[in-house]
Amino acid sequence: NPAPWLEMIRLNPDGSRSVEPAKPGENGQWSLCPDRAGSQNYNVHFIKLPIELSAAEGKEAAIIDPNGLLYVVHEEEEAVRADNSKKFPLVVRTNVYDCVDWTLTSEWLDDDITNFQSSKINTHFHFLQFDNQASDGVISGFSYEQSMRPFTQFKKDVKKGLPVPMNAKVTKAAKKGDKTISVSNAEQYHVGIPVLIGADNVKGQEVQRIVKIEKGKLTLAQPLRNAHPVDDIVTVEYVRQRFWADADVGSVFWHDHAFGGTTWPHGAVGTIITEPFGSTWHDPKTGKPIRTGPIADIHATERVGHDVAGSFRELMVHIQDTVPHTVNIVTAGNPPGQPVDVALEAGRTVSFIMPPNDKIKMTPMPFLNGGTHTTGGALNFRAEPFAQRLANNPDTSKLFSSAVHGDPSTPMIRAYLGDAMVFRLLDVTMNESNVFTISGHTFWSERYAQEANRKHSLHVGIAERYDLVVAEAGGPRHQPGDYLLFNGRSSKFSEGSWSIIRVLDKPTSDLQPLPNKAYGKEGVPEKLPVCPGDAPVKNFNVVAIDYPGMNLNPNAPEAIEVDFERKIELRNPNAKIFVLEDEVAKVSGDVQAMPLTIRVNVGDCLKVKLTNKMKEGRASFSAFGMAFDPNDSQGVNLGNNSGEQTVAPGESRVYTFYADPFNGEGQMLVWDWGNVAMNPRNGLFAGIIIGPKGSTYRDPKTGEDVSLKNSWTADVIVDQTIQGNESRANYRDVALFFQDEDNIIGTAFMPYVQNVAGLTAINYRAEPYPYREEVGCTLGRMFQPCEVDNPKDPVTPVIEAHAGDPVRVHVFGASSEQNGMFTVEKHEWPIEPFLPGADIISTVEFAASEGLDVFLPGAGGKWSLPGDYTYGNGRLPYSQSGQWGYLRVLPTTDQRILPLSGAAASTKQAALDEFNGEPRIIPTVAK
Repeated sequence: NPAPWLEMIRLNPDGSRSVEPAKPGENGQWSLCPDRAGSQNYNVHFIKLPIELSAAEGKEAAIIDPNGLLYVVHEEEEAVRADNSKKFPLVVRTNVYDCVDWTLTSEWLDDDITNFQSSKINTHFHFLQFDNQASDGVISGFSYEQSMRPFTQFKKDVKKGLPVPMNAKVTKAAKKGDKTISVSNAEQYHVGIPVLIGADNVKGQEVQRIVKIEKGKLTLAQPLRNAHPVDDIVTVEYVRQRFWADADVGSVFWHDHAFGGTTWPHGAVGTIITEPFGSTWHDPKTGKPIRTGPIADIHATERVGHDVAGSFRELMVHIQDTVPHTVNIVTAGNPPGQPVDVALEAGRTVSFIMPPNDKIKMTPMPFLNGGTHTTGGALNFRAEPFAQRLANNPDTSKLFSSAVHGDPSTPMIRAYLGDAMVFRLLDVTMNESNVFTISGHTFWSERYAQEANRKHSLHVGIAERYDLVVAEAGGPRHQPGDYLLFNGRSSKFSEGSWSIIRVLDKPTSDLQPLPNKAYGKEGVPEKLPVCPGDAPVKNFNVVAIDYPGMNLNPNAPEAIEVDFERKIELRNPNAKIFVLEDEVAKVSGDVQAMPLTIRVNVGDCLKVKLTNKMKEGRASFSAFGMAFDPNDSQGVNLGNNSGEQTVAPGESRVYTFYADPFNGEGQMLVWDWGNVAMNPRNGLFAGIIIGPKGSTYRDPKTGEDVSLKNSWTADVIVDQTIQGNESRANYRDVALFFQDEDNIIGTAFMPYVQNVAGLTAINYRAEPYPYREEVGCTLGRMFQPCEVDNPKDPVTPVIEAHAGDPVRVHVFGASSEQNGMFTVEKHEWPIEPFLPGADIISTVEFAASEGLDVFLPGAGGKWSLPGDYTYGNGRLPYSQSGQWGYLRVLPTTDQRILPLSGAAASTKQAALDEFNGEPRIIPTVAK
């Protein structure tokens, strides 16, 4: 009984006790599934099979896990085994208000490698309504046994582990309607128990209760509903579970909870997606109904998000780490002279079965620091590793080109212009935090919170899930082409966790149109100009240069040794940076560069002329969260897009972006894609800040207009004459760029390390604890001047504001291997600055390729108290390595910075910032 506590009554038409789950509503108000609930039935098998994670390319062999483990729907098992394109972690669907009946069996035989001659599996669901006594999957407390042994195992060759499961075979064909059945080893069973007959019979599986046992025969309580041939399998090794999808909870994670440590890295995870009420699910290529798979067209009439009601394209994105067959070798930060083979052998465990050493490639990101290898990454148990592609063609500027390498092996979603898309995001395995980033499109992290910030990148933790709704494929300017989807964490990206969003503007025979599209639109909309003709234009001349003099702390030594002979690096002779053309001479002298930060307003057209003045290597400029033509200004030579989007040394090109009102205010991280594996780590990143319509930007100290300058800090002077801005206050605005490259801190590598190594910085600067200890700081005075008679600020950025000033901090994961935690001492802010009633927090996670909008209501905290407050990375090892600085709150009369009050915008631009005819919401903290 899948719901023994809630659904005790289960009767046959004649009043006898049934072995089937209760009918919806049969138990009255106790029923798990109410009367007239819809029905979904899944008969799921757990199987072992080889899985090709990445296809062969050129001289590079395919990446294959010979010990792949998948849940499959029984009727699709044969097709899955025969076709690698169907070998994904299982994704099934249900609609809101459906009753889901789930029968689970296993074909995973005992072995010495992964289950210690004790194979058992189950399925543990994270959401939906269920009776936890028998449908939770986890066997805890007084819950019933909910795991099973393989029904296909009939003997054991070794005398260890668990005994042979209670399986039998039909010895004489049985007809439909028979009440007796001849089986081998009938005496092992007990009267009164329900057995599964035809466990491997796609058309004839059924559960029957035993009422009598004779030699070789079982007498059943009810006549057989199906015929059963000789060798049909009879077993008690099965579990039935029942769930009710009572609400639109979106993506629901489920996984094995018996041997998860060894099964998850091989694919033993899955998802059930709760779709809108009344939906039907279809193959995007043929339009035929489907039951499984990560890609589907959902034909619907109900809402899936605030701005989408109707049909949509769907991609279930399984973000994975701890995938042994995509690991890369790491050498930085390891003992000098340690042989690679010796190091790799130390990383092999029962739960992490890596391929032979000669099949493991060196990481294309050699700066990754610590550990013998990366942990392996994938999307939906597929990968498209940088190392394999670069081995075939070393041109890093063509790394993502389908013309050069073909399309990636990872799942690709396709859509027509204007189609709604839903990315069901789930971090399914298993040890680390990750990040999901897409280009050219935005979403709300909470799909019904229409007053929140729109984002294009989002950090995601273990077992965390989001349902990310993109209103229109091609973005608000309806631009067709290929867009990038990727995990921005350095190692995971390079291991192959990326794919393509392909947006088409012309009908094709292998992509069916969506019926009942959002907003009632039909057909494919017209492509719009990237920038409207009346949009204000801002032009910036940007140069990419080598910057070998980058010094993260001029007062400190070049490197500081921490644990296990690893070092904090404070010089980067390989540095490269973006600067404005008129700044080149300045940063080439004694002035330490800041990351390029340029500002535009909502509704502005941004044109960036990039000149590559590096000695070697191509460069590009990207702004993934803005509107652009992916065939011209994505900055990446991606997929089937036309044209060359990178710039050779000595050459220039113009990139065009639009700060579309649909996307609102925020921040965009800029990366170079001429060599994305190396250049962002070396400093070739920047930021674009999008402020309120009509705003101007001034230097907080001099009052100089920096609207067309590079400035990490600025005062935002809001034009209150523009409708919608009347009550908005001026505010301080700063950009902080965090970078790190430690591969080992906080992971399962042994022995555990306590310190971060490699480059760790904020805005090309670092203030490590060990250095400060050397110059006199004690641990108790780490954030105070080390020399009382010679006080010095840390070299990291000092944010200055008057007490009570609103301060907007744009936090970028500029180039990071691990997720960080941004925090400001004694300050709190709403997690969503545009959302009334948002949770108030004091620390927030951020990741590589992500930008956060931290809007402090008032400098000095609740009581507007002047003083120095620390900000930085709340993960202590990162703070120790130098990721911290001061928020300096000055008395309101202090003249070191200009007051915000009384300042007025010097220019007036454009009209009301609107979307769908309604003014955008003023940030709560800015009122």
